[in-house]
Amino acid sequence: FLISLGLFVAKSSPLISHEMWLDTTTFQQSVGKDIQISLKNGQMFQGAGLSYFKSRFSDFYYISNNKKHEIESRMGDTPAATISTDINGLLTAIYVSKKSTINYKSMDKFANFASEKGEDWVIQKHAELKFPVNNFKEEYYRFSKILIGVGDANGSDKNVGLKHELVALTNPYLISSSNEFFVQLLFNKEPQKNRQITIFERDVENGVSILTILTDSNGIGKFEVTEGHDYLVDNVILELSDNPEDDIFWKSYWAALTFRASNDPH
Repeated sequence: FLISLGLFVAKSSPLISHEMWLDTTTFQQSVGKDIQISLKNGQMFQGAGLSYFKSRFSDFYYISNNKKHEIESRMGDTPAATISTDINGLLTAIYVSKKSTINYKSMDKFANFASEKGEDWVIQKHAELKFPVNNFKEEYYRFSKILIGVGDANGSDKNVGLKHELVALTNPYLISSSNEFFVQLLFNKEPQKNRQITIFERDVENGVSILTILTDSNGIGKFEVTEGHDYLVDNVILELSDNPEDDIFWKSYWAALTFRASNDPH
């Protein structure tokens, strides 16, 4: 890792928030072979697989060779998707959740979550607006992407127009000897400067470490990757609720991107 780019956190550090991401055991696969995609919820890049339920998402699809394919599974399937493609190249799968709501019994957990994700301003704003410090709610939305290398894995990730999106500017399956990886953070299709990005790195023994970096003026963040390791990159943006009702005072938007760093084609 490029420690100078951010804060390195030991794997024993406690985390407040529960991430949601797309995961797989087949980050690289041969053309025409099955690829299983899991919808995971947990902490420290480790968690339980969620089943496929249409009521929980607004979009679930993959892009291969610039073509969009809807993902259809049976209700209750775990993992959430099994797909195969006869197209060589980089495949991007996308999951967009419907609205969910969380209730905070006290301010502490909310403040710790906001601070953990680099949104400290929220804590002061909550006090300024005299919002309740007990039993208030936040609604949240998840925007998750996964990059999978099929065959030679050629190609590139693209901005697919999500409200909140991390776009890989590097193909992780064609990494260079420098092993530098670049991502761009977009919100409402606009680059987000000086935003915190969290990188979870999972090694071959499933040990996980964390790095946080800040985006530059073009919304781009840079970090080093290790070949054979898996990565979950995420960002959270908090906003005031437009019309607070039912004690919902905040909205959060979560962008996640997962991939494996490797230049070993299949």
